Amino acid sequence: MEPDAGPDAEPLLFSARCAVCGLSGPAGPDAGATSRWMLAHLRSRPGHVSFREIITRPYRAVPDECR
Repeated sequence: MEPDAGPDAEPLLFSARCAVCGLSGPAGPDAGATSRWMLAHLRSRPGHVSFREIITRPYRAVPDECR
């Protein structure tokens, strides 16, 4: 198994979830947008200081290595 970096691979996606209330930001290919969402969430909810980063990374099987 290896990360799929081929031209037809699904995109790498980043998101974040507030560990206090469970709200999640939008998933997208821009990791910076995840940080911006966390900061905006913190500004609107000052007590929510714990977050989880969620990364969705496509993988593919390499047939010769699966044996």
